Amino acid sequence: MAGSLSGRVALVTGAARGIGLAIAARLAEAGAHAIIHDRDAGAAGAAASDLRTRGLAATALIADLAEPTAAATMAAELKAKGTEPDILVLCASVEMLETWDAVSEAAMAAQTEINLHATIRLLQAFLPGMLARGFGRVIAIGSVQEARPNPTHFYYAATKAAQTNMILNLARTTQAPDVTFNIVKPGAILTDRNRAVLAQPGREEQVLARIPLGRIGRPEDCAGVTLLLCSAEGSYINGAEIAVDGGLRL
Repeated sequence: MAGSLSGRVALVTGAARGIGLAIAARLAEAGAHAIIHDRDAGAAGAAASDLRTRGLAATALIADLAEPTAAATMAAELKAKGTEPDILVLCASVEMLETWDAVSEAAMAAQTEINLHATIRLLQAFLPGMLARGFGRVIAIGSVQEARPNPTHFYYAATKAAQTNMILNLARTTQAPDVTFNIVKPGAILTDRNRAVLAQPGREEQVLARIPLGRIGRPEDCAGVTLLLCSAEGSYINGAEIAVDGGLRL
């Protein structure tokens, strides 16, 4: 699909590393101008610079989504530069591992703020422009935890399930010919976030035993399906929940 997104602008949140960066890179390779959002200015700037050295269009956008005004500020900054996004990939999230009886007020607040409140604010900031222009792709990065929760992801899984419900609601009710809403649900992916967990004694073997494909996924495994959803070839896919988990959800 090289060049299939030529002229499009793709905003990927939490894109300085991991799944977000892999998706931003793939969309840029397909011709989109990738907006690398992150709260880590150094990492986002380096990621965007690396893409530019490869001849791809990319810029960094720094904002802390925990701030209530962040989405509106991001929208104003991009509009001033004439780079209003056609594609919004909701990848930024907070994941705090706590069992039901130990979930703290701080953990609930942080995960709710980023995984839910920021989702609504970003939609309010960028979806109206997509609808006005007649083209849009909204893709939320969900989690296998929605289907196969474990004790340590009690509250995180709940917030991701709620985010999925928001996206499905929009897919059902928006009814715009070329504006779609979908969810990509990664399983065990080797990201910085998961690397430390998988390094625990016996943990990787335990996870591998539950994955029919018998391997841990890579961030790039989530990029191809995201590109499909953003392209003309995926334009009739709306309201889909696509697992990229090697069968872990089964």
